[in-house]
Parts: sequence; structure tokens; C-alpha cells
Amino acid sequence: MIAVKKGIRIALLLALFFAPLCALAYAKDDAPRLRVRADKKAIFIGDRIRYEIEASFPEGLEILMPSFKDDKIGDFEIKDAGLKKKAGFFGSRSISNWYSITIYSPGKQVIPQQEVSFRKSGAKDWSTLKTLAVNINVESILAETSPAPADIRDIKGPFGFFEINWWLVGALIIFISGLTLFVIKKSRRAAPERLPHETALEELESARNDLLKGGGVKEFYVGISDCIRRYIERAFRLKAPEMTTEEFLNSLKDARELAAEQKKLLKEFLNACDLVKFAKHAPSKTEIESVYDTAKKFVEETKG
Repeated sequence: MIAVKKGIRIALLLALFFAPLCALAYAKDDAPRLRVRADKKAIFIGDRIRYEIEASFPEGLEILMPSFKDDKIGDFEIKDAGLKKKAGFFGSRSISNWYSITIYSPGKQVIPQQEVSFRKSGAKDWSTLKTLAVNINVESILAETSPAPADIRDIKGPFGFFEINWWLVGALIIFISGLTLFVIKKSRRAAPERLPHETALEELESARNDLLKGGGVKEFYVGISDCIRRYIERAFRLKAPEMTTEEFLNSLKDARELAAEQKKLLKEFLNACDLVKFAKHAPSKTEIESVYDTAKKFVEETKG
């Protein structure tokens, strides 16, 4: 009886030892195994997601991971990326591409399927596999509705002729006329209008001084972001009131006054501001100095 139990144990140990070898021999002629991961399935606008594509494959296969144009995966923008390679037991390999991505459109969003190509070493043709799509819920931090008024009153009828206080109307007319004459005389003696870049640099410096005196970080980012928007409108006569960052950047897409590098610099600056303004990002001291330097550099390079 003891000998039988000992034989069973030896058989189980042999099975556990040879099972991976058998699986590996089978995998050598198989396609790679793909896996995608996202560390968050629900975010606020501007939050970052770590998205990862991993391919596990046996020795003897060549793997071609997906590439992305314009630093975008679908509607998601790539902010950072990296690559990890790992060698396993029995000749197995794995490649893992990770991306730090974000998006500024609320609602149900999808990280689309990605295509991974593979072939046996020395083979001519490539085969492909697709990963699974990943659903992401993007929430806006802005209130969807405004509170209703506390009370609603009936509409009053028109004033009658004798109900009008003509003394008050006359006094208002005299006051407005005098104020108009004062403004006209004042404007004639006013100093020459300042150039847009001079005003912008002064506003940036003022916002920085307010921050150093204990002002809020969010107020600082709002101030310099609005300053750059006003500067672009004044300097290049490109009107963009009440636009989102994405709409504002699209309006400048074909602007010949700005070089491609300057448009890229502006995009990075406005996206950095949006993270603090809308996504509750708490920037470090280095990030604050960097965003200020970026704004100043943009103004100085485009002042003409």
C-alpha cells in the first residue's frame, strides 16, 4: 500500500514537471497571446489612464507591436509611453508597451482594438491578431444644470407718462453727457496703445507675483491661460470667445501666423492648464515654473 502511494506521488511530480514542456512545445506553432489592461475604467476629464498592450510568445516568433500617428490612440491623447521586455522559462518571451493617455471629451469613450503582427523567424508574410477594445466612462466635473429661480413674479405693465420721474431722467442725461465729454477729452491725451506682447508679458508677471504672495494655484493657471488666449486674439486677430481648449486649438490649426512648433507649444501649455482647471491636478513647483516659462516663451517667440 505504501509503495502504491509513493508511486502515485512520483507520477504526479513527473506530470507537473513535464506539463510546461508539453505546453511550450504546443505553443511554438501557435500565435502569441495578447492582453490589454487599463488601470481605470471611469475618469474625470483630463485624468490619465495607464493603458498596456502585452504580447506573450514562444521563442522563434517575431512580434510587431502597434504604432500610433499624431500621438493618439483613437480619441485619447498619448502623454507618455514606455516598453518592457521579459524573458520567461523554457524560451518564452513577452513584450509590453504601456501608454499614459487622457481625453477631454465626456461620455462613453472606447479605446479601440489594436493590431499586433507576428511571423516565424525567417518567414516572409506577417499574420495579425487584434486586442479587445476597452470601454472608458469619462465624467465632466462641471455642473449639468443650474438651480431654478426661487420665485417667479408676474410681468408688470408698461409705465404711464405721468409715472416717469422726469427729474431723474434729466439728471441722468446730464450726467451721461458730462461723462462722455470727460472720456473723449481723456482719450485724446491718453498714451499710445501698448503692443499685445507687452501687455501679455505684464499680465503673466502679475499672475506670477500674485501666486508668490500666496495666491491660489488654480487661479494662477486660469489667469495665465486667459492671458495667452487674449494675446492670440489681439496679436493675430483670431477670435475664439467661449471656446473649449480643443475648439480653440482647432481654430488655430490653419493659422499661418503660427509655426508648427509654436502650435505644439501652445497645445502643451493649454492642456497643462486644463488639467489644473478642470481635472483637479495638483501641480508640483517644477510644473508651475515650467508652465509659466512655456507661456512666456510662446509670447516672446510670436511677438513679431
